[in-house]
Amino acid sequence: MADKNDINSTEKLLNAIRGKQKEADDAVGKIEVLPSNKLPAQQKDKKISGIFPDKKIYTVGVDIGHDCIHLVKTIKASEDNPILVDQKNIEYDENLAKESPEFRSLLKASLLSICGNPANCNIWAMTAADEVNIQNVKVPPVQKKQMENAIYWAAKKELSFDEKDYIFDFELQEDIIDQGLPKRSVMVYTAPRAEVEKTRALYSGIGITLTGITLAPFVIQNIFRTNWMPANEGTTATLFIGNEFSRISIYSRNNLMMTRGIKTGTSSMLEAITEAFGEKRKIKLEKDDAKKILLGLVADAATARETEAGFGLKTQEIFNMIIPAIERLVRQMERTLQYYATSTGHEKVEKIYISSVMNIYKPIIDYISDQLGVKSEVFDPFQYQDTSQGAGSISLTDRMALVPALGLSFSGNQRTPNLIFTYKEENKEITLGWINRGIVAASLVAGVICILTIIYQGMNVIALSKQKETLKRELSVIYNPEISADKVTKMINDAKTQKQISRQYAQRYLGMAVIGEISALTPQNIKLINMTIISTRSTAVAVKTDKAAKESEGITLEGIITGERSMLDSYLAQYIMKLSNSPMLHKVSVYKNSIVAFKGNNVLQFTMSAKIEK
Repeated sequence: MADKNDINSTEKLLNAIRGKQKEADDAVGKIEVLPSNKLPAQQKDKKISGIFPDKKIYTVGVDIGHDCIHLVKTIKASEDNPILVDQKNIEYDENLAKESPEFRSLLKASLLSICGNPANCNIWAMTAADEVNIQNVKVPPVQKKQMENAIYWAAKKELSFDEKDYIFDFELQEDIIDQGLPKRSVMVYTAPRAEVEKTRALYSGIGITLTGITLAPFVIQNIFRTNWMPANEGTTATLFIGNEFSRISIYSRNNLMMTRGIKTGTSSMLEAITEAFGEKRKIKLEKDDAKKILLGLVADAATARETEAGFGLKTQEIFNMIIPAIERLVRQMERTLQYYATSTGHEKVEKIYISSVMNIYKPIIDYISDQLGVKSEVFDPFQYQDTSQGAGSISLTDRMALVPALGLSFSGNQRTPNLIFTYKEENKEITLGWINRGIVAASLVAGVICILTIIYQGMNVIALSKQKETLKRELSVIYNPEISADKVTKMINDAKTQKQISRQYAQRYLGMAVIGEISALTPQNIKLINMTIISTRSTAVAVKTDKAAKESEGITLEGIITGERSMLDSYLAQYIMKLSNSPMLHKVSVYKNSIVAFKGNNVLQFTMSAKIEK
C-alpha cells in the first residue's frame, strides 16, 4: 500500500476533476488511491484503445466498502467470455459519510477515471443484503402465461413480503423430478425497496445511470457462470467473512440454491483479541490496535513495531485468540450445510471457497476444512487469468477485496438478477419490443408497397412514353402538313362547303323525315285527311336569315278523331302534346275543330299547323 502521508498523481487527477484541490490537500491522510499495478496510464490507454475501439461497450463493477471503493472493468470477448481491462482500489476515510458531497465527488471521479466516457460502459452496483430473502422453490409445469402467477404464489407461501416495501423477482433454473413428479426449480428473492432506491439515488446524484443493481450471492454466481474458474459439476459453497457479518452461499451447477447470513465477522475476531488481551495481559486494546494485531495474520502485512501492542506476537498466538469467533462461524456453517443436504434433499457440498475483507490466513482455511470435513480453499478468481492483464501483480489482499467488483463486472440481464430490471420490467420491454417490431414490419410492408407502386408507375410511364414516340413517328409518316394562312383559309372554305352540302341533303329529305315522325306520333283513332309541308328549297332562301328561313318552313295537318264524343277533345289535346314533344316540331297550334257526322258517327274534325325544327 502507498503511504497515507503521500498523495500520488492519480489522486491529484481525481481532485482536479472534482475541482476541490484545497479540500484534497486538507484530506491527505484520509483518502488513498491504491495503484492498480497495471500499465502506466498513457501506455494502458493506448493499448486498450488499440484493442477495444471506443464503440465497444465495457462493463464496470462498483463495490463500495466501508473504507474503500473497488472498481473492475471488463469487456466481452468473441465467445461472450469477459476479459479483464482494468481494476482499481480507492481508499477513503471510513468516517466519511456516503451522503457527503466529498464522497460523492470521490465516487464520480473514481468512475470517470476507470470508465472514461460512462456512455460506453454498463455500470453495475451492489446493495446491502442484510434484509434480503432468497429461496429456492419448486413449481409444477404450467403454461408460460400461468408460470409467473404460480411462481408468485409459491414465493408468497415461502416468503412474507409486501410489494410496497420489497422488490420481488425470480429466475427460472432447471427442470427437476420431485417425489416422482416433474417440476421446475425457481430461485425467488425479495429485497428492501428503500435500500435499492437509496443505492440508485447515490449514483443518479452524481449523473451516473446504473445498468443494474444486484446482490452479493448473485455476484459470486456470475463468476461461476462465466467459467472464469474451472467448471465444477458438483455442489460448491462460498464463505465471505465480512466486517460485521459473514455469508455462506451454496451453488449447484452454477445456480444459487441457498444463502444465509451469519452474525460473525472480523469484528467478532477483533472482540476476541480484545478480550484475550484483557484477560491475559490486563491491557484494554483500542479498535485500531486490535485490527493491527489481526492483520498480523496476513502474509503481506507489515510487522508490528516495538511500541505497538502486538509486537512479538506469533501468528499462532494470534490465531489462538480468534479461535472462539471462528468456532462460532464454523458451527453456523455446519448447521447450514447439514440443513441443505438433509432437509432439502440436495447433494452434499464438495468444496468451500473462502474469501474475506482481508487476506485469509491459511490456518483459518485449514481449520474450517478440518472441522467441516470439506475441502476448502481461498476464493481467488484472478489466479486463473493471464498475468499479462495486470491482475497477477496485485497482492492477494487486494485481489480478494476486488472479487465482488469483479463479479459485478461480469453482470448482464441474461445471467444476473437485476433489482431495477425485474420480470415486470422485462415483460414491459418484451411487449414494447413486439409493438416496435410490428411498427417496423408494417413500415416495411408499406415501404415495399410504395416501392412496387413506384416501379409499376415508372414502367407505365416508360410504356406510355414509348407508345407516344411510336404514334409520333406514325403521324409524321402519314400526316405531316405544313401550316400556312392559305391552307387554313382553304380548310375553312372546305368546311363551309361541306356544311352547305349537308344542309342541302337535310333539306332534300326533310319531308320524308317529317312524314315519318308524324306517322309515328299519330294514334289509330286519328285519321289524317290532308298534310301540307311548306319548305324553302329555292336558292333564294339562302338570302334570308336563319330565323326567317325557320319561320317559313312548317306543316299543316287536317284530320278526324274517332271515339266517344266526351273524349274527342281530350284525344285532340293529347295529340297536340305528342307533337309538341317531338324534337322536329314546335309551335303546334289548332286553327279550327268541330263535331261532324262521319259514316253515321260523330267525329271531331280539326285543322292544325306546326313549325319544323331544324
